[in-house]
Amino acid sequence: MNEKVEVHQNGSGAVERHGESLSHSATPLVDIYETRDAFVLALDLPGARRDAISLSVHKGVLSVKADVHIHQIAQDAGGLRELRTPGYYRSFRIGEGIDVTTIDAQYDLGVLTVKLLKSPELKPREIPIH
Repeated sequence: MNEKVEVHQNGSGAVERHGESLSHSATPLVDIYETRDAFVLALDLPGARRDAISLSVHKGVLSVKADVHIHQIAQDAGGLRELRTPGYYRSFRIGEGIDVTTIDAQYDLGVLTVKLLKSPELKPREIPIH
């Protein structure tokens, strides 16, 4: 899969879904929204531990990878096995209007929230009237 779909509604191209995936990983669902000062990504990573999540930026692509511990079922136990997700992977193309040195990430209750601060050029500016 090698798609590139813009997900930011105003067309600024500041954050785009990159569409790259790893064949052995699940693609986590994400909510993307904009505040006055940042773009915020909230990724659903159920089952991932904080110390098993990695976040990196390289050549304008933000990558999120998370490993998930799989509960092993003994071979003689029988039963149904549906928990097969070995981990998650998702990447996003970041535009030049994002300050990559100030990216902030928080993880709570299975949701990774990544805040991408806007550079001054992307922030709305009030113009005084004299």
